[in-house]
Order: sequence, then structure tokens, then C-alpha cells
Amino acid sequence: MNCPLGCGPLVPDGQNYRDNRTELAQTIHIGWCRICGLGVTLDPPDDLESLYRSHYRAEEGRVPSTSRLGGAWHLVNGSLPLTDMVREGPVLDVGSHTGEALVALRRRGFEVTGLEPNPRAAEVARGRGLEIISAQVEDADLPAGRYGSILLSQVLEHVRDPHAVLRKVRPALREGGTVYIVVPNAASIWRRAFGPDWLHWHVPFHLLHFTEDALRKLCTQCGLHLVDTRNVTPGEWLLLSLEARRNRRKGRFKLEQWSGRYGRRLLVAPAGRIADAFRRGDAIVAQARSSE
Repeated sequence: MNCPLGCGPLVPDGQNYRDNRTELAQTIHIGWCRICGLGVTLDPPDDLESLYRSHYRAEEGRVPSTSRLGGAWHLVNGSLPLTDMVREGPVLDVGSHTGEALVALRRRGFEVTGLEPNPRAAEVARGRGLEIISAQVEDADLPAGRYGSILLSQVLEHVRDPHAVLRKVRPALREGGTVYIVVPNAASIWRRAFGPDWLHWHVPFHLLHFTEDALRKLCTQCGLHLVDTRNVTPGEWLLLSLEARRNRRKGRFKLEQWSGRYGRRLLVAPAGRIADAFRRGDAIVAQARSSE
């Protein structure tokens, strides 16, 4: 198999991966591009869509805080909700799930729309009074030049054809509009520290594993250019990777829903901030604009 970005052949790393969040029993393998650093899940199961239906819950989650206190916590903890970054509307959230980010943005006064293929999650979001387009992004009817901001938070790593996604949303941007992208960072120092226990493998649901070079190349091929990138590593992500390692040693491959534990997050937060400063944090947060 070759790199989807056209670089050359993928090289399997010889590691066996298993999802540490959902107790799936499949062993998965990843191949890597030696040029751009992109990782590709080599053997996703044929029934991946049914796995999404059975393992991704459509329940209301916590709405990100837009208060000053919440913003201060995000800075200390290392989290960076896109709801704090958006500067221009209207906003389209691709993969909006049950609408938590949209609710936060609506509180800030933005006109918001979600795009969500999961009908159960879309229905929950509509119950919050949100406008939701129920479709796969590749099939959605998006108005040209409509949106000042388009969010793709933890979306591109899930899709088989990231080019199709970016080429679909780019024409929907207003002139000068921004696409906000968040993907796990395959160049993270924590990936190397935790190995197969790293929280963000999440195979087989994650089909692609991006480095910043790979993301930049993908955007360029789709008529977008990155204008800003940074790394983030919330304290809870480090704690969850630690928990995944402990669980594996006990033969357990499931992580519980995370809440609270603020003191423990603060203890590990400095390690996350250092990794972020050297662009070796757990996630890439990027802003892209049209090249035309």
C-alpha cells in the first residue's frame, strides 16, 4: 500500500495495536510513510460502520465553558477548545455529534450549524434547538461561500478519504474564512512514551495518523494552506494513557468516562506544556485558509 498523499510505499512498524477504549478484540496494524510521516491503519474491519453504531454513544455531553474562569483552566490544563478560537461566523461544525461545541458558540453569539451523520446524535443536538445537517460530509449539500469558520475537530483521522472532505468544505468558506482542524499528533513524545498504550491510537476507528508535515501536505493538495499550528496535551489525556497502560497489564482494554480529578490533571500538566512547546504534544490544532 502507498501513502495516500502520494509520497511512496508505506512501511509496517511490526507492532500489534488494540483499541484501549472499547474492548474491541481486533488486532490492528499500521504502516508509515517515511517521507511525510503519515500513518495508515492497514487492516480496518469490513464492519466498521456497525462498530460506530454500537460503540459511539449519542448522549448529551458537557458544554465547553466560555467563562474567564473556564478559559484560565484551559490554559493551565493544556486544553484548547475550538470554541475559544473561533472569531468569525457563521460556523459549521463537521462531525458535531450531540452539539456541545455548537451550544458554546451559540452562547458567544455566533450563528451555528452542525453536520452529523449519526442520526441518533443529530436528534439529540436538534433537541438543544440546533440546526443539524444529517449526512456524510462528502454527500452534504453545503452552500458556497457561506461560513466564516468550519470546524473539523477530530474528524480527519476517522475518514477513508481526507481529500474528499477538505475539497468538499473549502468552497463553503467565505473569503478569508478559516478551517479549524484538530487531529492526534503521531509525532507526539507521548506516543513514543506509551507505545501501544497511547490513548490516541483508537484503532480501528482512527484510519489515519497525522504528523504536522502530513497535515500540511494534505491541505496543500486540497487548495488550503496552514496559517497557524500548535500542539495541545490536556492533563486528562496523559492520565488516560497511564490508565490504559495499567489496564493492559491487567488484561483490560476499556477506559471509563473521564470527569473531575482536577488535582491529578494539574500535577501532570507541566509535562504536557513542555511537550507542546516543542511540538511534541498529543494533538495538532491547525488553522487553514483557502489558497485561492
